[in-house]
Amino acid sequence: MLMQISLVARRSALAATVLCLSLVTVACGKGGDKKASSQVAVKVNGDEVSVHQVDLILRRQAANVPANQQDVVTRRVVETLVDQEILSQAARKDKLDQDPQVVQMMEAAKRDVLARAYLERLSDKVTEPSSDEVDRYYDSHPNLFSQRRLYSLQETTVAMPADKAAQLKEKLEATTSMEKLDEVLKAESVRSNTRQLSISAEDVPLGLLDQLAALKEGRSVVQLQEGSGRVLTMINSKLSPIPPAQAKRLIAMHLVKERQRNALQQGVKALREQSKIEYQGRYAELLNAAASAPAPLEAASAASAP
Repeated sequence: MLMQISLVARRSALAATVLCLSLVTVACGKGGDKKASSQVAVKVNGDEVSVHQVDLILRRQAANVPANQQDVVTRRVVETLVDQEILSQAARKDKLDQDPQVVQMMEAAKRDVLARAYLERLSDKVTEPSSDEVDRYYDSHPNLFSQRRLYSLQETTVAMPADKAAQLKEKLEATTSMEKLDEVLKAESVRSNTRQLSISAEDVPLGLLDQLAALKEGRSVVQLQEGSGRVLTMINSKLSPIPPAQAKRLIAMHLVKERQRNALQQGVKALREQSKIEYQGRYAELLNAAASAPAPLEAASAASAP
C-alpha cells in the first residue's frame, strides 16, 4: 500500500517536486553534470538553476508576452524556479523523492516530457506547402473563401427512433418552410427543441458546408444521430468572401497543421507496429474488447458518409 502523506507542507512539496520536474526535465536531462552548464541564473543553497532552464520556460511563453513585459516575465520565471528549487530541496530532505507515489509521478512526468519531445521532432520535419498547393486548395473550396457565407439558421433537435429515422428525415428535408417543418413534427408527434444560431462557413464541417451552401431559404438538412436528429433550416445567408491574400495565408497555416497531424499519427502508428505490446491482466480483456469494436471516430465517419 502506498504511503499516505497527510501534512499540508508535505503535499505542497510533493506537488512542487513533480511540477519542477515537468518544467525542467528537458533542460536538466541533457547533462547531469552541472559543470557542463556555462551559465547560472541563480544559486539556491549552493544548487544551481541554469540560464537554460529559465530560457526553456521563456521560449514556451514567448508568443504570449508583449515586448515591453519581457523583463517582468523573466523576473517572475526566475523567482518561480527559485521557489520550486527551495521546495524541491525540502522534499528531498524529507525523503519525498523516495516515496513510492512521488517516484511514480516523477516517472510519469519524465515519460510525458520525452513523448512530447519526440512528437515535436516529428512535427518539425513537416514542410511548408507550395504556392501551387495553396492555390489548388483555394480553388477547390469556394464555399470557404471566394463564395464564403454567413448563415442564419434554425436548429431543431428531434427525437428520432431508429425504426422511423430514415422516413422522418425524408419528410423533414422535403419541407419548404419552418411552418411546414413544424406541421410535420406535430403530425409525427415527436419531441423537439428549437433555437436560432448564426455561424460562418469556417465553423461548419466540410461535409455539411456544401449542403448548407446549396440550401434555399426555408429548406432543411437533417443530420442523423443515435436516437435523435439535428435539423438545420435556412433562414438566410449573406455572402462574405475572404480576400485571396488573407485566404492563402490561412490555407498555408491549415495545410501545415494538417500535415503535422498526419505526421504525428503516422509516426505513432509506425512505432506501434514496430513495438511488442503485451497487455496484462484485466487490461488485456479491456483492450481486446475495445479492439474488436469500431473506433469512435471511425464509427462517426461511417455514419456520416454519403
